[in-house]
Amino acid sequence: MRRPHGVLRTADVEHGHDLLPPTPPTTVGVIEAVATGSPRRVVDQRANAARVADLFADPAQRQRIPRIYQKTRIDTRHLAIDPLEPEFLEFSRKPATIRERMNLFFEHAVPLAVDVARRAVENLADPAEEIGQLIFVTSTGFIAPGVDVAVVKQLALSPTVNRMIVNFMGCAAAMNGIRTAVDYVRAHPDKKSMVLCIEVSSVNAVFDDDVNDVITHSLFGDGCGAVVIGANQVHQPLAAGSVVIRDSFSHLFDDAEDGIVLGVKDTAITCELATSLPDYIYQGVDPVVSQVLARNGLDKAAVDLWAIHPGGPRIIEESARSLGIPPEAAAPSWDVLAEHGNMLSVSLIFVLERMIRDTRSAAPISTGVAFSFAPGVTLEGIVFDVIRS
Repeated sequence: MRRPHGVLRTADVEHGHDLLPPTPPTTVGVIEAVATGSPRRVVDQRANAARVADLFADPAQRQRIPRIYQKTRIDTRHLAIDPLEPEFLEFSRKPATIRERMNLFFEHAVPLAVDVARRAVENLADPAEEIGQLIFVTSTGFIAPGVDVAVVKQLALSPTVNRMIVNFMGCAAAMNGIRTAVDYVRAHPDKKSMVLCIEVSSVNAVFDDDVNDVITHSLFGDGCGAVVIGANQVHQPLAAGSVVIRDSFSHLFDDAEDGIVLGVKDTAITCELATSLPDYIYQGVDPVVSQVLARNGLDKAAVDLWAIHPGGPRIIEESARSLGIPPEAAAPSWDVLAEHGNMLSVSLIFVLERMIRDTRSAAPISTGVAFSFAPGVTLEGIVFDVIRS
């Protein structure tokens, strides 16, 4: 009887065969398509700061709020709803609104998610046959049957499609989704996986005369991003614009549980960022990334693209400081932050899309590292190659 590939018997271990290196992979995960989208409503950050300041009676707070908004280095954000609109403001101050907010999430998330997902699969000959897995990612809305079911039905995907939901992994959730998708397509090389991320933070906005609410509202924007991932044989040619996932990584920092805290209250889903978070990032990023690069035969000098989660200026700055690279090395992250704010899981897909479309590089391949942060605090990321030609 033929022994299954990769299985070690007792005799193998006794002869030291367990010390042999693992068999090199025969397939790699490849991002074949990327699509992004945003709500049509664009909010100017400076104008919004003035509107928020008008909500406070305390003159000191009114003066402080524009400074808070200015420090975000955000120019505009896209929001599904205007949380400062009088009717929503009145609603948001009522107790026990969580169910209504989740219904609002569904109402606004479905059309955006369907549009982005449809564009992500538009080059597939038969999406219903080819998409074997749908990974739906969000931290801003919980309802089932939810957006994933609506996408399956409205795109006429197969009713046998493997659905997976990634909730409450915060800003790093796209990395979790991509890692899971790569595992799937390598096990099912005849199928593709679509990772669909959507965040509608605006439905959770609360203004209760609390400056912490102001800080939260000043950062978060709404958006949607999708990637289609397939499997490809190692060393086989790929189309320009393809992204090879070389490796993925996850690392839980020590004693950092307070850094990012997501919660569900009777009024809304909440996100609390500790003042210690930038220090956790500075202390934690470089050791992890350097180790991951080393196991791939790389060092930081070999990295052409740094996709750092655009969660706010301190997130990018402390990540860059930890890595010993200039902050401007993460230029696409700064651009996404300025135009969209922090879209949680969606943000890195926007950054990757810009890197793929950047045609300035003359090199046939651009090697990159993308990473973000989840509650824990956990560093989640990928090492990738963008195929230029």
